[in-house]
Amino acid sequence: MKNSEAYIFIEPPLNNLHYKRIESNQPSIVSFIIPVYNGERTLEKCLSSIKNQDYPYKEIIVVDNGSSDNSLIIAQKFSDKIFFDTGLLGSVRQTGIDHMQGQIAGIFDSDVYLPHNKWLSNAIQHFNHFDEIATVWPKNIAPPNGPLFQKLYFNIWSLVVENRIQTNRGILGGSGLILKKSIDDIGGYDKNVHWGEDFDLALKLKNKGYKIIYLKDAVYHDTDMGLSVAKFIKKQIKGASALSTNLENKMNLSKSDIIYENFFLGTKGMIQGIFKEGDISWLIFPLLLVFRIQIFFYIYFQKLIVKKRV
Repeated sequence: MKNSEAYIFIEPPLNNLHYKRIESNQPSIVSFIIPVYNGERTLEKCLSSIKNQDYPYKEIIVVDNGSSDNSLIIAQKFSDKIFFDTGLLGSVRQTGIDHMQGQIAGIFDSDVYLPHNKWLSNAIQHFNHFDEIATVWPKNIAPPNGPLFQKLYFNIWSLVVENRIQTNRGILGGSGLILKKSIDDIGGYDKNVHWGEDFDLALKLKNKGYKIIYLKDAVYHDTDMGLSVAKFIKKQIKGASALSTNLENKMNLSKSDIIYENFFLGTKGMIQGIFKEGDISWLIFPLLLVFRIQIFFYIYFQKLIVKKRV
């Protein structure tokens, strides 16, 4: 029996299916929608990992946001459709939704790779658990042989996300595999949102009563935020600035939740990671924590300056 009060379920066993929304005799088309802006470093790995899936009923839609590198050349090798949208990220994703022919949208970034060629055929089966499932949302991990800072970033990501699931905190599941009819049901993406468009979509889905399967079969996320300290700081400032106002409304998180996750949960993860798992990436956690504290105060004082000017 499913718990009707639960919002997100951690990968129930596939032999416990209640519905038959995904059937072999009536296969669902999966439309992967990949926004790209100067993503030549990772785009080929992303698109080839989709192209090589053993599930044949799929299409690849690339929406270019004004790239000036070789992204378009790479996209032409792998994609079925290419569109252009120079608007905010919510608009870019909605452009893909508007042109997809599938029943399931694959909402991924251009720096995400599927880990093996059976990932898709396995993942879509989770829509069969019960009829309120709108999203199959995979765990994210750093790619093999990624730098330590990137590995630490996703170690913390997993720790925080799984704690939020257990404690029913936060808004989750704004990417991965999402049923198109559920996206249409909430009116699609807000085209005026850039940073946090995934939280905005996930919140609308939750408010409509849709549920999420959290998939432990992780995808590789080769984000450049984890490649260097400078890029991490730059993107953290942009993202934190965009989400700092009305945090509780956008993410269902209080300031005390953020403090708990960064200080107490992160420190607990560091101790376990170093002494129980032997994961040396956790050795640089104190450095990351210092950066986040500095970013917090930078944004806080910037807002104070703005208020005084007003």
